[in-house]
Amino acid sequence: MHALVWWGIVLVGIVLAMFDPRFRRWLASMQTAITLLAIVAALSMAGVLIGQNLPYEAYVGKHGPGLGGFIVRSGLSDVFGAWYFLLIVTLLGVSIITCSFVRILRLVRTPSGLRIGKLGSLLTHLSIVVVLAGGLVTALTGFRVPAERFLSAGDEIVVPEGGYSLRVDAARTEFNDRGMLSEYVSEVTVIEDGRDLFPKRIEVNHPLVHNGVGVYQFEMLPSATSIDEARLGVFVSTPHGERGPFEVVAPFGEEVEVPNTAYTVKVLEFLAHFTYDIESRTARLASEWHDNPAVLVQLSEDGEVLGEQWVFAAFPAHDDGGLPCRFVLLDYRPDYDRALTRFEFAQQPGTPLLFAGFVAMSLGLCLTFWTRRPAAPADGGRTGGRAGGSKT
Repeated sequence: MHALVWWGIVLVGIVLAMFDPRFRRWLASMQTAITLLAIVAALSMAGVLIGQNLPYEAYVGKHGPGLGGFIVRSGLSDVFGAWYFLLIVTLLGVSIITCSFVRILRLVRTPSGLRIGKLGSLLTHLSIVVVLAGGLVTALTGFRVPAERFLSAGDEIVVPEGGYSLRVDAARTEFNDRGMLSEYVSEVTVIEDGRDLFPKRIEVNHPLVHNGVGVYQFEMLPSATSIDEARLGVFVSTPHGERGPFEVVAPFGEEVEVPNTAYTVKVLEFLAHFTYDIESRTARLASEWHDNPAVLVQLSEDGEVLGEQWVFAAFPAHDDGGLPCRFVLLDYRPDYDRALTRFEFAQQPGTPLLFAGFVAMSLGLCLTFWTRRPAAPADGGRTGGRAGGSKT
């Protein structure tokens, strides 16, 4: 939901708090604020531990199909944009504003002078309002928008409102020792006024921030034009019919032998989404997504090239093109080292207010608790009666 709608809810809540005593008492209750804050903290911690805005396969691979699917369906994969998180944060904001103003008015009206403890309490409550104001400024004047296209190594992109560009030096998907997805990594160089300023490694939850605009790792795909290897099934034509299939594992660009034959095969090209241009009579890439993967296979016999043929994963019965062998693309291993990366750009102008609010809050809490002393008993510490009992 748009930020203006949520801050409209905040204003409605404040108006209700002004004119409805029961609603105001509920909002101004410390128990209400603590409960809402605990829920927000728990959801935020879950979001940090789970990881945000990753592909569906990443959650399933890490947590299994049951829990991984639940994480995506419940919105925990984008918890900070989930409707329930925004609603709870909205209620918490209204509650804190109400508590703060009630407390501020009470402190101002108390005719006890401006003691250090009172100043600390006043500063703490004012800091909360400043923090919420920072969130409001970001919501109203900031932006968060994904890039329009994927980038590969060597590509450049202009950062909106940032006054600088990025050149992708490398993009890859990293895996742990168990073969599970570990991290998306983009290595970039910041370019400003035609000069290379500095390199930066961008990861999920570790953005690049320059000139007030952040660049976040948003999405990543394996290479759309190369693979690590292809697993092929090869049927060899003979006067007595087809022989095979012979299974061949062919690293990309390397020539390998077909078992028990004089043939060799080499995977020359890979297209993640194959399409054919009739006018130019050439194969080309329709998109970066692996929707119609195909490999161009070269067949040779005794060192002599016999021909080439496109082999499709989605169409195993494709025509052999007159070659003495028929190929089936059984599987392939994507190239994650030459990946395609996509960024998200964000500007958060309310961040200085947030930092100022947190600094003021820390100072206010220190002043408040530093001035507190345990109260001495009214009788100077003598809690019992006189020795020997009381007079009658």
